[in-house]
Amino acid sequence: MTSAWRAAKRAVIAVAMLASFASVPAVHAQPRSLQAMVDAAPAGSVIDVPAGLYRESLTIDKPLTLDGHGAAEIRGSDVWSEWTAEAGHWRSSQTVPNFQTHGQCKPADGRCLHAEQAFLDGNRLHLDLSGTPSPGEFAVDAQRHVILGDNPEGHTVEVTTRQAWIVARSDDVTVENFTMKHAANDAQAGALSSGDRSNWTMQDNVLSDAHGAVASLGTGNHVRLIHNDISHGGELGVAGGNGSFDVIQSNTIHDNNIDGFDNAWEGGGVKAARTADSVWDDNDVFNNIGPGLWCDVDCRNLTISNNRTHDNIDGAGILFEVSDGARIFGNTAWNNGAGMGWGWGAGIAVSTSANTEVFNNVVAWNQSGISIIAQKRSDAPPAGVVNTYVHDNRIFQDTRPESLSLSWLQDWDSGIFAPGANNRGSGNTFWYPTPENGYTRFGWNGPVSHLSDFSRSPAGAGSYISDDQEAQVLEARGIDAEPQSVIAARAANP
Repeated sequence: MTSAWRAAKRAVIAVAMLASFASVPAVHAQPRSLQAMVDAAPAGSVIDVPAGLYRESLTIDKPLTLDGHGAAEIRGSDVWSEWTAEAGHWRSSQTVPNFQTHGQCKPADGRCLHAEQAFLDGNRLHLDLSGTPSPGEFAVDAQRHVILGDNPEGHTVEVTTRQAWIVARSDDVTVENFTMKHAANDAQAGALSSGDRSNWTMQDNVLSDAHGAVASLGTGNHVRLIHNDISHGGELGVAGGNGSFDVIQSNTIHDNNIDGFDNAWEGGGVKAARTADSVWDDNDVFNNIGPGLWCDVDCRNLTISNNRTHDNIDGAGILFEVSDGARIFGNTAWNNGAGMGWGWGAGIAVSTSANTEVFNNVVAWNQSGISIIAQKRSDAPPAGVVNTYVHDNRIFQDTRPESLSLSWLQDWDSGIFAPGANNRGSGNTFWYPTPENGYTRFGWNGPVSHLSDFSRSPAGAGSYISDDQEAQVLEARGIDAEPQSVIAARAANP
């Protein structure tokens, strides 16, 4: 879009808006709602949204660009000011709408099935399911009144009443430079979503505090999510759907799955399914509960490149699962998968997928390094786990027993090790803080303790690198300091 074109379109919308006010007395010329701006705009317009806080759910039903210029904000909450004191609690006069929810929760209390939200002076309150909230908590009674554990006098209380910031009803839309907060959307749906529409761009926004996914690429094609800060999703930062040629690029995606979803079902930074020919590039993905970047079930020809995935809890940094065709390269993954067993806590995990190339990545201090896994699943690619090539990666592990750097694993006789499967590796380099000590470090058709044995397998010849090389690689990739276990091992083995 050229600057001249944008200027011309802005002039058109400015004239249209002035004309719409011409017959209205000046006393009524208050700032218009976002929906009114969209309704008045000709198709193809660029709407320069005035600075301000807009509490509404917006439907976009025509091609246009909506530009918040970094000063416009949409919230799915309303300010509630009428409260009645009752024995150390405060009950609202208003009631919360019923919200549709579904999903599988990790805590036994079923917290993830409750989309209600309340905020005190901008701080999220914890939902108490017992009905007797303490300070810092809120509850919802049987009639859908909100009960606070804090005295609201002198404070601003916001209660979420809407499920979406924007509803898509048109192709060819750009939404940029907004802040958006507070949404009671269901799991597997985005508060900002392109829905089933194509040619959407969502860029340069700050998006947070949704119950399901913060943003969703929906099921259309050519959807771009670029340079957004996405955080505090109850389930996910970003959900994907059945689209193709989508782009997730240069986003910061952090602190998601805060409402207790079972991340084995769905939860974490990004999760998509059935996407084809898409690109996930140059994202910083961290502090999520669940995998950082996860494409699961019939993802095809995916590029996952140049991302930084770190400190994701109870999930791999990057997980490509039950799919066919990926190039995973240039990524840096560290401190992922704490507490996970087998190969699931890897910096990069490829599970039950075909035709995958993993190369030129740096993985460090993960529960395991790079894992190729074969499971018996009815939705596996018809050819099975075949044509997997892992090469020229640099893998750094600590001193834990069974701290696997590169492992090929199966939980049934999958044929992953058969020559015809063409699974192989080469040129990978490894670093441990101690010499080989009999613990398992690799996996190929069983546990392998020595690199010399591993290098004789189709997994390919590899080598250890020196301490100086280790330090250079970590510094070049901006990886955090070594964990204490590594520092202690260095001291014990000077």
